[in-house]
Amino acid sequence: MNFGQYMKLEIKRNLSLPLFLSIGFAFLFGGGIVYSIYELDGPFQPENVSGLYGGVATVALGIFCAKVVIADLHYGTIYLLFTSARDRIKFLVSRVLVISTMSLLFGFGCAALLFVNHQLNGQAFSVADVGMSVLHYVLFGVFFTLLFQVVSMYYQKVMQLLILSLVTILVLPGLLGIVFQVEAVPEFVKDLVAYAPVYSLPNQLPFLALDGVEMGVIAVVSLLLFVFAYDRLPKIDY
Repeated sequence: MNFGQYMKLEIKRNLSLPLFLSIGFAFLFGGGIVYSIYELDGPFQPENVSGLYGGVATVALGIFCAKVVIADLHYGTIYLLFTSARDRIKFLVSRVLVISTMSLLFGFGCAALLFVNHQLNGQAFSVADVGMSVLHYVLFGVFFTLLFQVVSMYYQKVMQLLILSLVTILVLPGLLGIVFQVEAVPEFVKDLVAYAPVYSLPNQLPFLALDGVEMGVIAVVSLLLFVFAYDRLPKIDY
């Protein structure tokens, strides 16, 4: 099977009903804010709309990031896929492409909600909002998928990996945020935490509020994770 055929199968397997239900649920959840603005003149702005959508979408996308990595571990098919170093690299690249496609859909869902808000409530919206929404969600998906891929290379218990993924996205940012409340913590440590992707992505993604430096750090760290996995994955014993 060539890479193109393999990718078609992976896309078909992962662009499933749960994915579209997750996007739809996030859309309906964020739509509650749009409705409150339209019917009740609620005091909300576009960032509140994207924030409520993102509150659901980040959890769902985080689970899918873990799923694309650990599904083959769970079913045991990874032992059939990892028959050669080339196949392992193909697996790694396919994970990035698959999650990028899924993240793209989440980004379009957010942009569509902002467009509906614009049409109904006259709030700000532009083509740039579509690009920013897609970029935020793709950065999130690629980073966490690569992070979970690297972790799974050394720790291969499926249920614990899934729990770890949820803790990383839902709990760890709050724990890291404690450093900002402690005056004794040096400023450079606070800066390191603020720009760490495991902190900035879960906190800034819902509001599409990542700045250029944060995006740059996420892209660089994701690239380093990919290079590390590219080098080490063919040598790991599964």
